[in-house]
Amino acid sequence: MRILHLSDTHLDRSGGPDADGADGTAALCRLLGELDHLVNLDAVVVTGDVADDGSREAYTRAHELLSGYAGRRRANVFYTTGNHDDRTAFADVLGSGHVQPDAVYEGAVGERQGQPPSTDGD
Repeated sequence: MRILHLSDTHLDRSGGPDADGADGTAALCRLLGELDHLVNLDAVVVTGDVADDGSREAYTRAHELLSGYAGRRRANVFYTTGNHDDRTAFADVLGSGHVQPDAVYEGAVGERQGQPPSTDGD
């Protein structure tokens, strides 16, 4: 199994440079372009701080960019929340973050992550 792990994309509502000049969207696009040669992926896993400002626009952009990249490789995309992520906006746009929404773990403070179904009969 081949997995591409990305973390801390920090996308925001504007899709451009923030007050400090950081541009999460441009950085992610550049990174995906650099990784265009990867073809045999099974999954793209995006951990924490998908959005910097917790906006629905940021999660929508992440979904569009990453599902396009993964889709061309017939790979699934999985997301988890980080400390910058807004749990409600994350769930509204990305659902559970997992391709099997019934197999989701919700932590005590709202962290969301995909969890595979139990294999021991529980």
